[in-house]
Amino acid sequence: MSQEDRPILDEIRRFRSVLRRFQRLTHAQLKNCCAEVTLAQCLVLLEIDEKGQLSVSQLASRLRLDSSTLSRTIEGLVQRRLLERLREDKDRRVVRMRLTPEGDSVCRSIHAQNDGHFIRIFERIPASRRGKVIEHFETLVQAFLDDEVEAISSDSGSPASSEKEVSS
Repeated sequence: MSQEDRPILDEIRRFRSVLRRFQRLTHAQLKNCCAEVTLAQCLVLLEIDEKGQLSVSQLASRLRLDSSTLSRTIEGLVQRRLLERLREDKDRRVVRMRLTPEGDSVCRSIHAQNDGHFIRIFERIPASRRGKVIEHFETLVQAFLDDEVEAISSDSGSPASSEKEVSS
């Protein structure tokens, strides 16, 4: 390693240390807020709550889950009557998922717990810096997405464009 690489390596190690602490802290919160369902089920419910009806392929893409994991997750939510499957009239092969009233109730509970937690966290950040915290976090997420797209593109040998998912 050259002397030129040392400053960026120090930054990367500092970032990774902060990221590990952040992961430990948020993991506990996620487990607490999703007590009624598994973490994977929680993510599916919240994604559908945010976007409305989604196809299974849209969900798999957005959540970065393989189809077998997602199928089991969805099946558990359907059996608990938190999600329902809707087949499209034009193409019966396309299945969209929608929250049931019970699923909507679970989402409201998850939101309430998370909102309360993050209100307490954000109150610890000066109001003048909150927008910047979100902006920097969006930049970080987009860098991860761009890296993922580039890796997929180089594996397949075809060009791919980055989805601007940060704000979606």
